[in-house]
Amino acid sequence: MQRKIRSLFARYLYRFTRTIQSLFAAGLVTAALVISLFPATGQAEEKLLFAGFAFSGNYENRNELYPYSARVELIKDDNGQPLLNKVFNQKIKLRPKEDARLSTDLGRIGIGSQVTVAFALTYENIEYIELNDQIVMHLRLNFNVLAFDRKTKQLIAAYPIRLRYSEKVSDRLTDAKVLELFKTIYLTNDLGINPFDLWLDRFADLRIRDLYNKHLQVKHVDFEPEASSRLADERVSQKAFANLLANELETSIASNNNVPIVPWSPGEAVGRVMPMRFADGTAFNLNLPVADYEVDFTVRAFRGTSVEEPSSWQKIYRVLGTIKMKDVAAANYILNENIYNTQIITLAKRYNPKIEDWPQFRKTTFELIDETSKQFSGINSKWLKESASRGADAESAFRNASKIFEQLK
Repeated sequence: MQRKIRSLFARYLYRFTRTIQSLFAAGLVTAALVISLFPATGQAEEKLLFAGFAFSGNYENRNELYPYSARVELIKDDNGQPLLNKVFNQKIKLRPKEDARLSTDLGRIGIGSQVTVAFALTYENIEYIELNDQIVMHLRLNFNVLAFDRKTKQLIAAYPIRLRYSEKVSDRLTDAKVLELFKTIYLTNDLGINPFDLWLDRFADLRIRDLYNKHLQVKHVDFEPEASSRLADERVSQKAFANLLANELETSIASNNNVPIVPWSPGEAVGRVMPMRFADGTAFNLNLPVADYEVDFTVRAFRGTSVEEPSSWQKIYRVLGTIKMKDVAAANYILNENIYNTQIITLAKRYNPKIEDWPQFRKTTFELIDETSKQFSGINSKWLKESASRGADAESAFRNASKIFEQLK
């Protein structure tokens, strides 16, 4: 039977080949069509162009947006080239799989695929939190695996990443010491963390397409009067905190659901363009797609209380918020839910503990954002009962919202 099947297949292949040869001789079929009928096996995926390190936003505002990263970017190697890109390229060469997907041949405008990827910095911050008579320094960097069409300057996709580094310090670091810390973070692995390694880890898991049909963007972060009053009491800049929460929200949504997101860039994305400036000096405006879905987050209140026990204190922190998801074309909300998160800390009296309230409210807010974003890829009924104002009744709304994420991938 197997011999008969092989014989039939051989005769079919012979007749098919003879037919193609006859059509080719008569000029009725082209060589390109013949090649398409017999595609090459093991054909390599076309490489993505690699543009290196970039700043998101107006470069003129770099000293306000990225005061330390901008100074590290000015450091040159022995050949006068940006040291940031040199270190980045060295790390790529140490990862053959990722290196095989990237090309630094940026001179091919109009030839082949123009899909380009870059490291795009979106947020930089240093802050200090005093806790139990200790000072903790927190360094934060947010950046994207940014994909765009180099010819049209059109954004294709952005995958946010966050870097966090904390260290106990005896006093606030001088400007010179903070700069040295940023140099260490960017140019070495001495602290066990490097933004370029994190970028490559994320890039390794991505298969970037030429086109995405649907887009999502964090649109607004707001504060109701009670929350605004607390921020004022804590002397926290509402604008700066909104910026931080927007970055946390888009990063949590993208990483927990493995979807790209249109970057949130207040004051920068004017006319749906976002300024970009690369380490090699290249600068242009990146065209942003119109979002099909928008996410809004509002902090309604920060509330806390204390409960005294015979041998301890319980400190209770609660953050109340609202999460909304809007279908822009339909002009209606898919999701509009009040949510909250509660943190309880027990302090033993015999240690005479001291704890600052604001760092705990911040932490509780970040946890609320992260846990909420997880519901879009897997509903946690227990979490909804404990953290959504409508409890289990909110599940259907979250399920409807989760359906759109398959359209974004």
